[in-house]
Amino acid sequence: MAAFFPFLHKQGGGTAPSELAVFGERNSGTNLVHALLARNISAFADSPGDRIGKFGFRYGWKHGFPQMLAAPDAALAVAVFRAPETWLRSMHARPWHAMPALKDLPFEAFIRAEWQSRVDEKNFGVDDGDARALVELQWDRHPLTGARFGNILALRTAKSAGYLSLPQRFRHCVLVRFEDVQADPQGFVACVAALYGLDRASDFVPVEERRGKPGDGAFQPASYAALSDADRAFVWAELDEAQEQRLGYARP
Repeated sequence: MAAFFPFLHKQGGGTAPSELAVFGERNSGTNLVHALLARNISAFADSPGDRIGKFGFRYGWKHGFPQMLAAPDAALAVAVFRAPETWLRSMHARPWHAMPALKDLPFEAFIRAEWQSRVDEKNFGVDDGDARALVELQWDRHPLTGARFGNILALRTAKSAGYLSLPQRFRHCVLVRFEDVQADPQGFVACVAALYGLDRASDFVPVEERRGKPGDGAFQPASYAALSDADRAFVWAELDEAQEQRLGYARP
């Protein structure tokens, strides 16, 4: 089973990794992937995930563009991607950090609006009263030009290109689709353990909570309506179809 898990990319070599860094856009399954590996592979049990430390995020904001200070051989980087249409529906349902005006838009307007987000939680290392609180989140702007993205699809295209650069940065790296992990979580864990020669739990520990966090309650799979013809045409006209095909996603 482990040998045939459908990774988009896998690499390694040298000393086995001893810590975990998971990347991916919001609502792409990063919490699921992190929880599965941390609970089932002892080497990753203490990896901090998206919790900010004393000096910031260890490898940069996991939902942002790769901006780590260094990519040591001790780290395993995992990038998670999700199918565009279900990802858009999920982002509309839970648009983490989006400006309030965006959150209130109907779906057809949401996907066409200029993307803006804000520093709206303390996990960014910003306390109440800090001048940066509730100010626009620069990590969601273009990392070179500083420009806002014209819409959420332009944001996805740029972020995906950033995550696809991770194999050039980390010795140990796997790229995976959310749908594949969701369909076979045990096979995913077994494959990662086999690839890097890591010990895993003798009895598989599932992730049954939403976002892998007990306080969020049990996970309930969402059911999303299909996109309208007009919205689907707009979405795929805005996406980089060659890049999406590289990720295994094609226009329905």
